[in-house]
Amino acid sequence: MSKHPNGILMKSAHRVSTLNTGEGSFDLSQADWDDLRLFRVILQNGSLRAAATLEGVTVNTVRSRLTRLEQALARPLMRRTTRGVSLTEAGGQLAETIGEMSEAAFRARVGSSTDVLLQPRELTIACSEGLGILWLTPRMAELRDKIPGLTIGLMCDYNLARDRGSEADIWLTFEQPTRQDLIVSRLATLHFLPFASPAYLRQHGAPETVDDLKAHRIVEHCGAGVRSELLDYLIGSDRPDGLVSIRTNSSLAQLWAVAEGEGIGGLPTFVRELTRAIVPVPPVLHIRRELRLVYRADARQSPSVRAAVRWLRSIFDGNQHPCFRDTFVHPDDFPTQPKRGRVVRLFQSMFDQVGSGQSG
Repeated sequence: MSKHPNGILMKSAHRVSTLNTGEGSFDLSQADWDDLRLFRVILQNGSLRAAATLEGVTVNTVRSRLTRLEQALARPLMRRTTRGVSLTEAGGQLAETIGEMSEAAFRARVGSSTDVLLQPRELTIACSEGLGILWLTPRMAELRDKIPGLTIGLMCDYNLARDRGSEADIWLTFEQPTRQDLIVSRLATLHFLPFASPAYLRQHGAPETVDDLKAHRIVEHCGAGVRSELLDYLIGSDRPDGLVSIRTNSSLAQLWAVAEGEGIGGLPTFVRELTRAIVPVPPVLHIRRELRLVYRADARQSPSVRAAVRWLRSIFDGNQHPCFRDTFVHPDDFPTQPKRGRVVRLFQSMFDQVGSGQSG
């Protein structure tokens, strides 16, 4: 027995001089290169859990992809125990083979399938207008550093029900795609509450029950896939005259109107990380929607797509941003100063002026 430089125990094995030729060597033509890359990540970090954390996926996902690689190579590569993992003889051979490859050579082999972006040298992400403007755009510098030399395309869509598969490399949606050639995973949970400005509440008071909403002004967000019909389920379809003060298909326009005191609007709780010019109001009518991350299966080996997926998972991380956790966290319990990194608060001057003007 000997110990791999990364600390994983392995049996002594003959050196494998080539990848695809020679007795005892590996035919990697049937292996998914992204699975091979993950095997390398496990080696470098010493455990499945560490690799899962680094990749932003679950341990079960790492375990299943390792199994898939073993099936493709028709050899067991790692023994799973309660203490961690240890390399088999075949795993040691593969580890030595990978060790002989320089970082540049390995990246060249992993990327040999070429980047399958819809537009050459441009990575396109599509999402709702609200998420695109309010959450993704202020953080684009982080993604640009991860995919230097590429143009970042951001498509903000007002029709949340539309399939964006032919227009974007990655897209975020609330709907479950039906196509079989897509990789779909849950990215975050968005929670919605009624919000109003302090000035509006001082003038009109806060509703205490659902029925009280009929005596207030509503700023309504409507459009395909927005589920604006939920208001009918709350107060009925027979709306009092003047109930809806503003109706818009723009979530940004809705946020701005609510901050200006035009009425009460149902908004995602993450807006509390953007401005304190609005506050949640009773009754706590909590609505949740799961946000899904989608990209084409043939792009899973694309280095730029993988980098963008990891970036998206990081900026929607519920540990850093409680607003995206599966379990509802009330905005009043958010950290006073959430971690922002290099992020500049979008619309800081406008929203802060609105907030300061109405609270004084």
